Amino acid sequence: MQVDLREHWRFLTSYLRKPDVVGAIAPSSQALAAALCEPYRRFRGPAKVLEVGAGTGAVTRHLGSLLGEEDELDICEIHTDFADILEHDILNGAGFVRSVAAGRVRLLRSPVQQLRYENRYDFVISGLPLTAFELCDVQDVFGIVRRSLKPGGVFSYFEYVGLRKTSWLLSMGRRRHRIRSVSAYLSRNIRQYQFDRTTVFQNLPPAHARYLRFR
Repeated sequence: MQVDLREHWRFLTSYLRKPDVVGAIAPSSQALAAALCEPYRRFRGPAKVLEVGAGTGAVTRHLGSLLGEEDELDICEIHTDFADILEHDILNGAGFVRSVAAGRVRLLRSPVQQLRYENRYDFVISGLPLTAFELCDVQDVFGIVRRSLKPGGVFSYFEYVGLRKTSWLLSMGRRRHRIRSVSAYLSRNIRQYQFDRTTVFQNLPPAHARYLRFR
């Protein structure tokens, strides 16, 4: 319990310092982490996985429990404090030591927009606060994800239940326009590419885990 409280405190203080970067007041719950990883869990055979916006590592820990002997995992986290937590508290743990030493798990301290991999990953799992981004940044993220996935690969991401509508109703001016533009873009992609969705109520706040396949 002490570890969970410390992690929540780190997340909250980071949010208060940089709300537009962190985008959440608490890390993802174990239930949401499991939901985001479910397509990968069901996959048979060696897989290459990219996690973007790993935060304090709630999803990373769950991925560590699923990694096979031939699987590869790249973790992309731009936030310095979070990347330090991932490196020192999680990737040094027993579940990751061998994989890191073998080069099958890598921490990338860079924005996802800087990735240059084409058709590399079977799964991309995102913890990025997309609804807090500018539209151009959301479009960049989706473009990189589409290029990074192999044909038939799956993009998993989450959004809080009702957040887009509530944020729009409570905002004004430029912020309302940004939220409306981002929401419209996400809705188009959901209609066109989403093949499944899981609603996780055991999270703060409750969230939808969305699964998209672009080709």
